Amino acid sequence: MKKLRSTVAAAVCAGLLGAAAGCSDTKLAVPDDFCRTSVDHSSLSPLLPGSGEVKQTHEDFEPPRAGSACTLKVDGHPVLSVNALRSDGKPDPRDWKKVADTYEYAAEREVTFPGTAVIGSNRAVVQALCTKRSAYMSFAVYLYGDRVENTAAGYKKLQRFLDDFVPQVTKRFECTK
Repeated sequence: MKKLRSTVAAAVCAGLLGAAAGCSDTKLAVPDDFCRTSVDHSSLSPLLPGSGEVKQTHEDFEPPRAGSACTLKVDGHPVLSVNALRSDGKPDPRDWKKVADTYEYAAEREVTFPGTAVIGSNRAVVQALCTKRSAYMSFAVYLYGDRVENTAAGYKKLQRFLDDFVPQVTKRFECTK
């Protein structure tokens, strides 16, 4: 009888552990937008893990500054963070090579929008030019977690996201049409 109780107890424990593990592996729902901006699933999903609960924070900057700070978390851990700021005037000259030297596998990359971008495997600094050449938007982008590819080609996922995301944000802040 004692052996039967031990076997039953072990089976119940295994079942409970299996059920608990199954609950934590919920398939991740890729959001339709990030930072109150529509984003294509194909550009956002490569940056996210395959499972977990997604939550976003969004904070608009106080006037007179135009911009916002956004973070996407999965299971409470930051995965993607973006600060976007619109500025009047021409961008200050920057030594983009020096900017690239501060990030792993970073380099100045060609982008699909007017502006300049240094993109690495887990970070990017972007200046997007507005339609009115006397204004621009600056972006600081950070990618965290196991989706970061610390390789020379690791920047490609982040660049695909930026090519989709940045033009949408510049429209939202009336920088471009």
